[in-house]
Amino acid sequence: MGEDLALKGNMQKILVVEDDDDVRRITVRLLKDLNYDVIEANDGPGALRKLSELDDSNTDVDLVFSDVVMPFGMNGIDLSIAIWGKYPSTPVVLTSGYPEKVLRDAGLGEEDLRQIKVIRKPYTRQALSEAMAEVLNPKASSRM
Repeated sequence: MGEDLALKGNMQKILVVEDDDDVRRITVRLLKDLNYDVIEANDGPGALRKLSELDDSNTDVDLVFSDVVMPFGMNGIDLSIAIWGKYPSTPVVLTSGYPEKVLRDAGLGEEDLRQIKVIRKPYTRQALSEAMAEVLNPKASSRM
């Protein structure tokens, strides 16, 4: 048996935004197994509602993990912009199974692609753990 090299969380609150029920269910399970406190939304408007509800109860979200391509006229990039408008210190990690051209067409330029953490679908448990650690605790993840 191989050693588990996945970087574990410390019960940070992660909002997972994914319109595909199966993908969302798997992602939530993986993040919980990695010791994160996970809440979920199936689209951008739902994610903004959850953030507002949490804000009303003085609960912070440590990171939003969102699909790029979603329904209802709000993709992951639009969601990121909306989040940063109200919660500027909340990091967002985007995920996509599409090539970078689709991301550029959705609004991400070259500079954005360098600054925003994007994890490619399908992702492994290890890749997911590394992306979370890199964004939530950049000093610790740089020692990997």
